[in-house]
Amino acid sequence: MSGVAAVRTIERVAIIGAGTMGWQIAARTARSGRVVALYDAMDGAVERALGKIRDELPTALTESGQVWDVPALLGRVRAAGSLAEAVADADLVIEAVREHLPTKREVFAEIDRLAPHAILATNSSSLPSATLADTVTRPERLLNMHFFSPIWQREMLEVMSCGETDQAVIDTAMDFGRSLGLITAEVRGQSMGFIINRVWRAVKRESMRVVDEGHATPEDVDRLWMGFFGTPTGPFGVMDMVGLDVVSDIEASYVAVTLDPTDRVSPTLGVKVAAGELGEKTGQGFYAHPNPAFREPGFLRGTSEPPADRGDD
Repeated sequence: MSGVAAVRTIERVAIIGAGTMGWQIAARTARSGRVVALYDAMDGAVERALGKIRDELPTALTESGQVWDVPALLGRVRAAGSLAEAVADADLVIEAVREHLPTKREVFAEIDRLAPHAILATNSSSLPSATLADTVTRPERLLNMHFFSPIWQREMLEVMSCGETDQAVIDTAMDFGRSLGLITAEVRGQSMGFIINRVWRAVKRESMRVVDEGHATPEDVDRLWMGFFGTPTGPFGVMDMVGLDVVSDIEASYVAVTLDPTDRVSPTLGVKVAAGELGEKTGQGFYAHPNPAFREPGFLRGTSEPPADRGDD
């Protein structure tokens, strides 16, 4: 395959979409020493993303025990003024726009025209790149590269073919992921939700169903989950962190292709999204933020009080 097959290493990366995942992928990539072009069609989005890298990333890294040279990596991320400028010399273009298939298809059709030799990847958390293949002239250079948030804690990457991806492109993507220090896994064949999100989707769906059916509150689902698995957060707390609008878009993409007639987007989730209660990003979701109840010492016992010191028995 001329052009793309010759790309055995990735040096210049363009990231399209400067939201939560876009700026995180940009930071992680720049940390590896690569030059990154960041573009977003929304006015001010790239500037806000650069501000998050400068102002929020250091605190997040400190809290998680990570050490990155943030000023150095920030110096390798440049704001692109247009899509054409962003992808002009890219070896790899990673799309990280909203989880909305028509939007992604429009973006890839344009990238295909502007970057004829680059590897093209979607960071979609649910949509197979096969759903984008007919928007590009050479689908052998198209694939999924699914990163996880926060990228400094969930250090993983899933790589999946669009069904026509050249093996050299898959191998290059796998090498790229490992070069970022990520646990990198290839998804065999076509899997809606890849590996982790396919399992996670089942957890989300059933968690919301027991609430929709009136069997539990979100808090009690999270208490039991946290107690059973020993995790610091339950399913509803995680959904708040992801963003309930994002969760809703992902759920809708699954429902659109499901073979299960009982599968639907959760009404409880729909009410939250309609009310603009999108989780951590808006200050209210299933929990109130920035100090959600599941972080309180007494949450697991259903009280705001810390456990009593019973002394030695």
